[in-house]
Amino acid sequence: MASSTVEYNGAYVPSLAANPLLPLLLISLAKQKHAPRTTASFSEEYDYIVVGAGSAGSVVSSRLSEIPCVTVLLLEAGKAPPLLNDVPYLWRYFWFSDLDWAYKTVPQKHSGFALINNQMVWPSGKGIGGTSLINGMAYVRGNKKNYDDWARLGAVGWSYSDVKPYFLKFEDNADPEYLENGYHVVDGPVRVHTSNYEAEIKKPLMEAAKSLGYKIVDSNGPKQTGFYVPQGTIRNSQRCSTGKAYLVPAENRTNLNIVVRAYAKKVLIEDGKAVGVQFDKDGGTFAVRARREVILSAGAVNSPKLLMLSGIGPRKHLEDLEIPVVVDLPVGDNAQDHVVVPVHFQIEPRRPSASPLSQQSIREYIDNRTGILGSLTTLIAFINTQKNSVIDDPVIQLYFSGISSEVVNGSYNLKPEVYEKIFRPFENRTMCVCNTQLLQPQSKGTVRLSSANPYDMPLIDPNYYSNPKI
Repeated sequence: MASSTVEYNGAYVPSLAANPLLPLLLISLAKQKHAPRTTASFSEEYDYIVVGAGSAGSVVSSRLSEIPCVTVLLLEAGKAPPLLNDVPYLWRYFWFSDLDWAYKTVPQKHSGFALINNQMVWPSGKGIGGTSLINGMAYVRGNKKNYDDWARLGAVGWSYSDVKPYFLKFEDNADPEYLENGYHVVDGPVRVHTSNYEAEIKKPLMEAAKSLGYKIVDSNGPKQTGFYVPQGTIRNSQRCSTGKAYLVPAENRTNLNIVVRAYAKKVLIEDGKAVGVQFDKDGGTFAVRARREVILSAGAVNSPKLLMLSGIGPRKHLEDLEIPVVVDLPVGDNAQDHVVVPVHFQIEPRRPSASPLSQQSIREYIDNRTGILGSLTTLIAFINTQKNSVIDDPVIQLYFSGISSEVVNGSYNLKPEVYEKIFRPFENRTMCVCNTQLLQPQSKGTVRLSSANPYDMPLIDPNYYSNPKI
């Protein structure tokens, strides 16, 4: 069993597969249970059916199943993650793996000119924990003004004062300095902590920020604008996914069935009401009914995709694909995404540093849970382009990290000639990347079906830069 586990985990990071420390690393990771027990059997009917065991579905299923008198079926198209997924530094290695839907956008008209076929990669988690399995784990709540604007526009219950108690409810904050300001608590299911790794670029970046008049702040606290030493969703320097945080504690509840490799194809609708879900599993097609509700928590792409496959969506689009229209609604419209532009710099380290996957780095992580393998993004900044504005409503977010050319080449869908010209000179050298992200996008796009086949990839068009205001 140990040898197969090593082989299975090593496949995600090929350079680790033959490392003699890999078995010991996996054993050390197994001290935290990273995924819940699942079942291959299920009933014909439940009170609630939840589609998608990601960042939302894990929470919803756990909370519903706290009620002993209701039954819950959680369907997940992916699987339980491997142990190696718990190592924070390795998050990008799981892009394009079987933990990722591996979407790409349609060719973009106004952006993506350095990318093959003008297509952006669109990582989306597939497995118990969803995108909390493949993200950078940065803990960012969002801007107070955004929530208050939603409430002002009619989204009752979504003001910042309304949502803050829920942020506090799920948080188990392990940093005393963050607990002092009244915006954080302990004892929630999701562990939140800063990294134990002190990147060499951190101190000069903070000094530069202060010299330009920016403050070092808790961006989840009283004010978001400024530079933030990020906390992450990590527990003792291991990833704390929503599957680990919410479903592992719930795995022994007899009223909750978690079924993996269950590919939802359609919501069953009778007399205008959702009554069940049709899905494929292990070569068979099944239909399970819901006495109370069907809850779609399949993400920003798969939820609209499933609705449209079920006949809920734009009439013309569905009719063009010969899908019977149940309800004519603008499903898949108004898609907005935070476009990122990476800017890279070469830095000259003051001291030689061990490779992230070296024996030294792995041993340090195993023994002490320190070193680069437990690292998060080094520094995050929320910037208002009007520097002296008193309004706490930043429009730009910056992420500063060390990065390798290997990661760049494998993550961005770059044209070979672009990599050769811009990034090849950085090979075997230390790079600092500043990812510049737009926080208030004005451009709007769509999610559409490419066919009526549930297994065909959807058409994702964020339509970046189509609005002159960006």
